[in-house]
Amino acid sequence: MKKSSLKTSIIVILCAALCLGYYYYLSHRDTGKEGEMSEVEMIVSKDLENSYPKTAREVVKFYNRILECYYSREYSEEQLARMTEQARLLMDEELRQNNPSESYLESVKADINSYVEDKKSISDVNVEGSKEIEYKTKNGQDYAYVDVSYFLKNRKGDKKSGRSSQTYILRKDEDSKWRILGFYQE
Repeated sequence: MKKSSLKTSIIVILCAALCLGYYYYLSHRDTGKEGEMSEVEMIVSKDLENSYPKTAREVVKFYNRILECYYSREYSEEQLARMTEQARLLMDEELRQNNPSESYLESVKADINSYVEDKKSISDVNVEGSKEIEYKTKNGQDYAYVDVSYFLKNRKGDKKSGRSSQTYILRKDEDSKWRILGFYQE
């Protein structure tokens, strides 16, 4: 009887040691390339053709990650161009036609320069919860209205920090993907 309890104890201790060793391995291993990538690199490397956001809220959240990167100004000119292309992929065909690549890139650069001149920065972005999103159907097309609050810091002495709100209007395309049709400020 003592031999079997000794064997059982050794097996339990061995299993526990293996579990602890595996846990240590998982918690201390190199996380690979993604762990080393900056937010800008993750955005420009996202394959929106094969991994498009599934909900209207996710589309708006990804678009706002791009916006935050624009204003961080921690990227190369090539990365900025690639980020604007990623942003355009989130747009409805109608909005994309109204914002050709080159003019959209120039518009983004002008907006970034305006933020730099006014010494503004986005300190926080709050996308409303999925239960608060308003959905409508008009003329057989599905629309979603997603509210976003931006908290702005202003480092210029004469202006205060504040909050800005926008409502994004999204429309489902023929592939049932939500695309940004436009937005308006509240």
